[in-house]
Amino acid sequence: MLRIKTILIVLFLMCPNSLFSIEKEQNINTKTAVVFNTLCAKCHEGQCSGRLSFDTGSEAVSSHIRRYSDDVNISQNEIRQFFTLINYMKKECKLLMPESKKYQISELNSFSIPSHMSYFIPLGILKKGEYTLVIKLKEGSCSQIEIMSTKFDSSLDVVLSPNIKKQSLKFSIDEKLNYYLRLRSSKPLYVEILEIKE
Repeated sequence: MLRIKTILIVLFLMCPNSLFSIEKEQNINTKTAVVFNTLCAKCHEGQCSGRLSFDTGSEAVSSHIRRYSDDVNISQNEIRQFFTLINYMKKECKLLMPESKKYQISELNSFSIPSHMSYFIPLGILKKGEYTLVIKLKEGSCSQIEIMSTKFDSSLDVVLSPNIKKQSLKFSIDEKLNYYLRLRSSKPLYVEILEIKE
């Protein structure tokens, strides 16, 4: 019994980041994660390294976060959440999102920033295979749509035609993981239909 406890303590000391990541996820609200993953993550994806994380504390990066968080009112607590999100991304090389279930169409507003110019929607775990994304916007708009895994791997990255409100886009999944849809535009977007079909 003593030996098992010793092994657990050694593992805890060697891998604190992965052991804490689940606890950190519970302290991140959906709003902060959506703002980060639509406005900030794009600048940091692919730069996974502990040495690139902010080691000076959340206070030191507060002005940076406020400057790039667009029209969103960010509280001091949410700045600390941003700090957690960027450090998680840099150290774990993964996206962090508190919602792991599939979206409900009635809840899509939860996954949009206040201006409705960006969405970050959890699609849940998708297994390997071919899929079709059906999306309908209230008004046609020139917008970029991406489907990516928690490891940043992109399965779809296209610009939607502003002349077509409802579009069907084919994509394939190579690895069974959590996937997300990121939608960005220069004007407000309102999603009316969002379906993933096998």
